[in-house]
Amino acid sequence: MSDTVHPTTGDEPAGSLLPPPPPSPPPPSPEPSPDLTAVPAARHVARWVAPAMTLGAVAAGSLAIGAWNPSDTGPAVCWSQAVFGVDCPFCGGLRCVNSLVRGDWLAAADHNVVLAVALPIIAIALVVWLVRSIQDRPMPTLWPTTARTSIGVGVAAVVFLVAFTVVRNVDGSPWMEYLHSTVYAT
Repeated sequence: MSDTVHPTTGDEPAGSLLPPPPPSPPPPSPEPSPDLTAVPAARHVARWVAPAMTLGAVAAGSLAIGAWNPSDTGPAVCWSQAVFGVDCPFCGGLRCVNSLVRGDWLAAADHNVVLAVALPIIAIALVVWLVRSIQDRPMPTLWPTTARTSIGVGVAAVVFLVAFTVVRNVDGSPWMEYLHSTVYAT
């Protein structure tokens, strides 16, 4: 029988004929704990997607109203007109949109003069928003965007709509009756 001598590592006694122990595996590394404060990376969405979807929804809604063709002879759609018999600031709005889709601005103004003026301006602003987004340019601001000016603009809009509601429900001169949503001059 032959004696095989293995190199020693220094841990076994001298003259031992036993094979050295296998090397021990490295200690497992601790698993990293999940970082609960990390925010997942947001997907990049093109800047023009939001204005395109908004403009598409407005166009689809306007075309649906034009296809539906709300008329003056049907029941009132507005709950304030149906329940209380008074015009809210948006009464006649569906007929106004219908007239604007058909290109008749005077009939639209006859139904709701505020919406007949505001809706084309809003449509132009949406198109400008889309074009500037495609060009990757920000929208210009019309006034300083501070909390104070935003509140002031909001209060002014509410006061204007309340005043418009009161004036359009007053019976009197023909120009006031023109503001009623139920009067339609053909």
